[in-house]
Amino acid sequence: MRGVRVRAGTMSADLETGARRSFGLRLPAALLACVAVPVGLITLPWAVFVIVVFVGQISQGDDGAWSGLMAMGLPPLIGYPAAAVLWSHSRRAATRRRAWVLALLGVIAIVAVSFLPVFALGYGFYDEWRETQPGGRGYHP
Repeated sequence: MRGVRVRAGTMSADLETGARRSFGLRLPAALLACVAVPVGLITLPWAVFVIVVFVGQISQGDDGAWSGLMAMGLPPLIGYPAAAVLWSHSRRAATRRRAWVLALLGVIAIVAVSFLPVFALGYGFYDEWRETQPGGRGYHP
């Protein structure tokens, strides 16, 4: 890697010579990406929608009836950039232990900030589906 300055303790000696990183050092970052991307496709658009609607209500002088949902929409907008930083650092970790710790912290952050929005959306879809089943309000035999 010519032209790249390597700080002491941040990259392994193999990277200084241009050798490929071992699978054990690449796996934690891949695991974090495999968790973050699918959950993020569900959570982030919903979080942005809730924040935009809340800001629109406040700007029009409404009482902010969506403030409870805004409290659920704001954590993913903070947690996902934090997980992206952890992913970036886990890709550059010098040891396997540090890579795994950073990746697991990222997974925990994503699960923590995404649990409530994913649960709420899932329950909403389940509730709508249940109405079309026998005995539901929208059932037509």
